[in-house]
Amino acid sequence: MDRCPVSINNYPLNHKLKFDFFQNSSCFIPAKNKNNCSYERVTETQIVKSTKFWQDLPEKQKKETVNTVLLIAIIIGGTVGVMGLTKVILRTNYPLVVVTSESMLPGIEIGDLLVVKGMDPEDIVVGDHDAQNGSIIIYETEGIWGNDAIDQPVVHRVVGREYIAAEDRYYFITQGDNNFDTDPPGSVTSEIPVPEENVLGVVIYQIPKVGLVKIWLDKSGLTWVLIAILSVLLVISIIQDIRNPEDKSEEEKSKSKNSMKNAKNEIQDGDTFNSSDSSGIDPPKSKEYDLGS
Repeated sequence: MDRCPVSINNYPLNHKLKFDFFQNSSCFIPAKNKNNCSYERVTETQIVKSTKFWQDLPEKQKKETVNTVLLIAIIIGGTVGVMGLTKVILRTNYPLVVVTSESMLPGIEIGDLLVVKGMDPEDIVVGDHDAQNGSIIIYETEGIWGNDAIDQPVVHRVVGREYIAAEDRYYFITQGDNNFDTDPPGSVTSEIPVPEENVLGVVIYQIPKVGLVKIWLDKSGLTWVLIAILSVLLVISIIQDIRNPEDKSEEEKSKSKNSMKNAKNEIQDGDTFNSSDSSGIDPPKSKEYDLGS
């Protein structure tokens, strides 16, 4: 069943159909189909109100609404822009990483936020597991660990490096500081080198415990719920400001009255002229004028 297009003030939304509004009906329907209307019943008053809502707003409320929307857009755009700029500056798609396992204890703990920078493979420093020195890299396991591959990138220390001239490619041997064997963990008799294209960057800075909130939100599944709640509260706040401008007006009037009252009290409590003042200055006298008869 076709829904009935809406027409307002004889200006149909669909110019190909001629519309007619019947006084006994609460919806607009095509003239050629008067007995069959599947459109939701909407009164003319409701339609007019909805279309003129913005026009009826005071200019001050319009400006506040536009400013609020612009502020939200600037915040979102600024956040996205900063992340994009950070990726460009640090030369990696993963400039910030939160640690979610204990494989790098005691130096790196769960919840630590790591700042990662892209680096040429020949500049990555080979370290020692026992001495816990050398570069710590972040890399993807997809395509190299087979069925043992995990979704999240791995953050481990480089303990070996090899350059294959025939492939013109570097390979890295990695190991977690808290692991007894090289990667992949659990493969005591074999190790799988990481090709340079899987390396996402090198850890250059560490901020302790900053990522614990993110880990909790991810595990509880409340990340998007929290975002949705904050968004709804923001929208409700904007709508209330638009629909109830008189509340702000009354509040401003109340503040203005209080200010005037305080000023009046200060004047009344201030110094007054006294004829017996030791300064000898007499209070001003009123002048009398004889206007005659």
